[in-house]
Amino acid sequence: MSKTKKQITPLGKLFAILTKQYLSILGGKLNDLPINRYYFAFWVISENDGAITSKRLAEILQTDKVLVVRILKYLKEKNFIERLKHPKDKRSFLLHITPIGSKYVSAIEKALIETDQEFIAAIGSENKELVLSEITNLANKVGPIEGDRIVLDYKRLNK
Repeated sequence: MSKTKKQITPLGKLFAILTKQYLSILGGKLNDLPINRYYFAFWVISENDGAITSKRLAEILQTDKVLVVRILKYLKEKNFIERLKHPKDKRSFLLHITPIGSKYVSAIEKALIETDQEFIAAIGSENKELVLSEITNLANKVGPIEGDRIVLDYKRLNK
């Protein structure tokens, strides 16, 4: 007789599914924008308008320079941001929102908040704040990973 193995569902798979669902819902709310990705990165730049470098953006996003360069190139091509020479450090640039980009900051912020609220509402627990606190604690305890890192670079797929 053979023993039946218990089905294993790795947390990573569940988090990946949730990430795809989150980005899909967020993207759906922002369908009318001239950009179709990197909303959070753009929002972070807008919150630190003219005072953030690409290095600092990479730290906040917990990603590598290669992806940040890709993000900035995309946002610059869409005329959402510009890079200004740093007044004190001539080797670096400060990221600034353009007038075109500034028109979309509030829509992106609203969509981020609404998407978060939808996910929070879907938590079955009575104590949603405790669940969110535990998820935050998990992310903080695991912390940055040394060695090879996986980079999430997403694009909306057209049907």
